[in-house]
Amino acid sequence: MILSSEIFGQLIKPGPRLPWLSEWLLNEVWSRDSYSVKHPSDYLKDGESKVNELEQIIASSAYGSYEEIIAESKKNSLSKFLNDPNNIIVIFDGLSLREIPILLALSEKSQYKVKEISVTISAIPSETLDFIEYSLSLEKVSPSQLSSRKELRDKNIKAYYYDSPAQRHRIEDEGKTVLLWSSFPDQTYNDSGARFIQHFESNKVLLEQAWKNTVQQVPGNKKILITSDHGYIFFGAGCAFTRSQEDVRPLNQFFGGERFKFLNEGESPIQHPDVYFLGEKKLCLIKGRVQTHPPGQGGTKLYKHGGLSLMECIIPWIILEK
Repeated sequence: MILSSEIFGQLIKPGPRLPWLSEWLLNEVWSRDSYSVKHPSDYLKDGESKVNELEQIIASSAYGSYEEIIAESKKNSLSKFLNDPNNIIVIFDGLSLREIPILLALSEKSQYKVKEISVTISAIPSETLDFIEYSLSLEKVSPSQLSSRKELRDKNIKAYYYDSPAQRHRIEDEGKTVLLWSSFPDQTYNDSGARFIQHFESNKVLLEQAWKNTVQQVPGNKKILITSDHGYIFFGAGCAFTRSQEDVRPLNQFFGGERFKFLNEGESPIQHPDVYFLGEKKLCLIKGRVQTHPPGQGGTKLYKHGGLSLMECIIPWIILEK
């Protein structure tokens, strides 16, 4: 059982829990040591199982952790990087904490110095369009539209969009802050292979390709921030909260297979113990690792995001220099 005396002490002691949770995720669950000694599929399943066990405790007795996540999401950590022309921001859409060991290995291989390994919090809900709206101060537009946005050009920001790991752009050193947005790995979670645990392993090769066409194309001695817009939950066996069909049925009906919902005018939030209602946004979120089972193809997906959980909302923050 994961609830050791140390973990119990961390959950009950006064003060914020989020710093400890972030350190636990980085240095124990998704550590380089763990990745190096396990088969990728075992690394994924073992890590997600550990997070599931701990988050069940959080959801039932330490749910203030979710309020901490929401509070931290209101701090736009990206803003300080957007105003410096010496910075390059690389966003891998849907990248999670579990890929950090792979990124660190690629950094060493590319002879980059790792200056910082930490985390930040996604926008709430943990969705791409909400991240763009909040972190880039734009309306909810697709990442593919960023390069044409006048608002970014007026702020001296040059954006490049990559629709696949194989795409490459010539990145000019024009004295502007550069934003590279890769649709990988998010795009792969719509593939049929995303119904299987081996999907994580197969993505490693594609991540290296995406890295070569983004990070390794950065000109000069720039500071490079690697981050994401949201993470993912993996819902393999033993990686989700145990819930009855009676518990999940109203969630299926209300959320329609998603993990969040903005209320329409006059609509009331669902009253359910697994739902967090954020009144200021008129937003309902499934908290923790509750797996809904919508009809159709969406019900077979093992990777989901948009809700309020550790793996969806806590995302990588890595700073590199030459």
